[in-house]
Amino acid sequence: MSFKPLILDDRPTFVEMEKRYPLYTSDANFTNMFIWQGFYNFSWTTAHDCLCLISHPSGGTPFAMPPLGPPENKLKAVEFLIENMDEPRLSRIPGELTEAVRAAHPTWRIESNADNDDYVYLAEKVINLSGRRMHQKKNHYNGFVKSYRHELVTITPDLHDELVEVEAKWLISKTEKIGEESHLQIEKQAVHLLLEHFSTLAIQGLAIRVEGQIEAFSLGESLSPDTALIHVEKGSPTIRGIYVALCSSFCRVAFSDKTYINREQDLGLPGLRWSKESLKPDHMRKKFDIWPL
Repeated sequence: MSFKPLILDDRPTFVEMEKRYPLYTSDANFTNMFIWQGFYNFSWTTAHDCLCLISHPSGGTPFAMPPLGPPENKLKAVEFLIENMDEPRLSRIPGELTEAVRAAHPTWRIESNADNDDYVYLAEKVINLSGRRMHQKKNHYNGFVKSYRHELVTITPDLHDELVEVEAKWLISKTEKIGEESHLQIEKQAVHLLLEHFSTLAIQGLAIRVEGQIEAFSLGESLSPDTALIHVEKGSPTIRGIYVALCSSFCRVAFSDKTYINREQDLGLPGLRWSKESLKPDHMRKKFDIWPL
């Protein structure tokens, strides 16, 4: 069975599968895979009533992704993927499927992939910034609200150019701080694809205008009946409290019906790790890499 490159026209197939069998980790979400396709080069096919994916990352070793489909069929789909790889490796495999693989193949090597664990937060805590652990974030939020004349704006396609400008300013400030990093350019491409295909991808977004100018924006979508997924958070590093105001406000406006907010992984980047840890996750969605032996 042949694999084909992931393209935007594949979205209905993946969305239908996500509706039937909801995801609880971020990696195999169609939007995520589409916007990072330029780096990860995903290809896919169907087997055992599952969508089976392999990534050929630029400059990296190929790996198979967690299959999408009926839980009872995923182990067979994993075995199918292994059989169709020259150097078989599974990556970003969630805990439940990892345990099924461990039970069926006790000799296979399994290692934690902490850099790709998802940070999951209680929506109520993010929205209200309640409790002792959130005291500092609440202070930052209150400081922003009191210090800046601002407006919350629901994102629509006509804001494209303004949002690209915000992202460009963010990229310049980040490059000045940490230097020219390849992952920043890859992320830039992903953000531009999100904005370019905003309507087709059916995502939601919120921006904050400060003194009439957009200074921050976030984009996300529903991942499962009880969980929202945040794809992007960009804002001015010079405006104290704007990030916590953005995150809290977006979740309140778009995802108040959800129990959890998944803000994806930190990729092992210290700054991103600090940012995600500082909002006090409720739990982590653990992931694993697996090699057949």
